[in-house]
Amino acid sequence: MIAVGDYIWIEYIENNEPKKARSKAVSVENGELHISYPVDLDSGRTVFLHKGLEITAEFMGNGQVPYQFKSIIKGKKKDPIPMIGLDIPPQEEMKRIQRRRYVRADAVLDVSVKMEAKKTAFQTVSSNISAGGIAVVMPEHISAEPGEKLYVAFSLPGKENTADITAEAVIQRIFYDEKADKQKMTLEFAEIAPASQQLLLQYCMRAQLQQRRNSLSE
Repeated sequence: MIAVGDYIWIEYIENNEPKKARSKAVSVENGELHISYPVDLDSGRTVFLHKGLEITAEFMGNGQVPYQFKSIIKGKKKDPIPMIGLDIPPQEEMKRIQRRRYVRADAVLDVSVKMEAKKTAFQTVSSNISAGGIAVVMPEHISAEPGEKLYVAFSLPGKENTADITAEAVIQRIFYDEKADKQKMTLEFAEIAPASQQLLLQYCMRAQLQQRRNSLSE
């Protein structure tokens, strides 16, 4: 299920603080996964995971469906590059993460929308985002129904630059947000480039990590 070159997201606890890092699968054989040295999502620095450390790993399986499993770091290896080994549980013990359970982050972004059926285009802003979809404000002059197909484009801010994201999406729900006093619609990405989805995962995981840290400091 995990292929060489797949991104692996590692979550662990260090000094009572949640940490997240990104790595890549280097080899998969005999129930053991070897990954490149992970890079911390927050600092961008290489992290060294010690033997016996309990972790939670996530990866994108077939059809860009995310999976999660728990494991323990087995140690380091160099063959020919430095790697970290961990056990892979049987497939039936891996937890499939449903689309609605993608990590979601609050995000106010400028979004361009094109509605396929109505040949209509408009500009709006998002309220939150995940690797599986986006929620946007619905302008008063726009009419739409759940199930309609549309296309979205927006720029995702990063630490050093922005990434342009485009996707085909389907309207899942239209609702009135009393707190914001605005009509909104939630969109599920139907077609999106794997690289763009990885960027969204990283963005949302970083936002979730910061939220946890803020909660711990309160």
